[in-house]
Amino acid sequence: MKRIKPVVMLALTALLVASLGLSGCAGVVGSKEVTLTPVVTVPVVGQDGVLRVGIDTTNAPFAGRSNSEIIGIDVDIAADLATQLGLRLELTDIAGQDPDALLEAGSVDVVMGLEPDESHLYRSHLVGPYLLDGPAIFTVQLSNEPEPFSINNLVGATVAAQQNSLSSWKVGELIGANAVQSYPSLDSAFDDLANGLVSYAASDAIVGSFLAVNYKNVTCVGLLDNPLGAYMGVASTNLELGDALTAALRRIRDNGELKVLVTKWLGPVSTSVVISEQAIVASGGTAGAGNPVVVNEQSTDAGDDLPDPSLADSAQ
Repeated sequence: MKRIKPVVMLALTALLVASLGLSGCAGVVGSKEVTLTPVVTVPVVGQDGVLRVGIDTTNAPFAGRSNSEIIGIDVDIAADLATQLGLRLELTDIAGQDPDALLEAGSVDVVMGLEPDESHLYRSHLVGPYLLDGPAIFTVQLSNEPEPFSINNLVGATVAAQQNSLSSWKVGELIGANAVQSYPSLDSAFDDLANGLVSYAASDAIVGSFLAVNYKNVTCVGLLDNPLGAYMGVASTNLELGDALTAALRRIRDNGELKVLVTKWLGPVSTSVVISEQAIVASGGTAGAGNPVVVNEQSTDAGDDLPDPSLADSAQ
């Protein structure tokens, strides 16, 4: 799971709670009562009729707390996936706990929001990614539809970024450190972007997209380099649940439900960059092997976004 400075996390959590009043209760689809017919039962899940999902409430905007209620992107996605599996959702706050250990002990069936990278690999079996993440470029765009973007757009431009951030470093690596204008906070960088003082800003894709909703027409337009991914984890021995979640994730991707859920939190254009219809959606898959919006991509893979089976262990 991503580690963000406490002061930034407090601000994100406050925005998350404020968003709840605008977007309705998490996991609720209109006022319809859905008749649930379980697709999986014990021992694939720990309790018949229930999908027990671990959520890290310190990982805004994926999840946070509004009084006693857990809210966020992961909550909405987990609720939809539980319905797809014919199960009732049960959330557990796992902040500060080891997700691998919880899954191995059977305390939860699924953990949301795992972001493996070179410094943090997981023993658990990964499903997804359901969102792409990583350093990304933001700009002011009037249209609600994604527009073509490449690294060439940044040549000669000034890119605002929070000082000492991974996004700042990545922009400097790609187009030169002189192109980066450092700011003490992401908010201040987005302020100048929204006011036309700079043409572009760089930030983590998910966090930046969530903050950008508060700025008129500021949106994510592309990921820098190979993206990371947000995954679900299941116990390494529970491949049946991994396969069931993969099928459910594909369904909500293909029927548009995933896009609707994420747009509520990140806005329409940013969602088009980070939703997993442009990534791998697989049991044991890897992020970025599909067709993401990557601003320094030299060629486009127009093939199917499902992975070669030989890649299945590379994200573990």
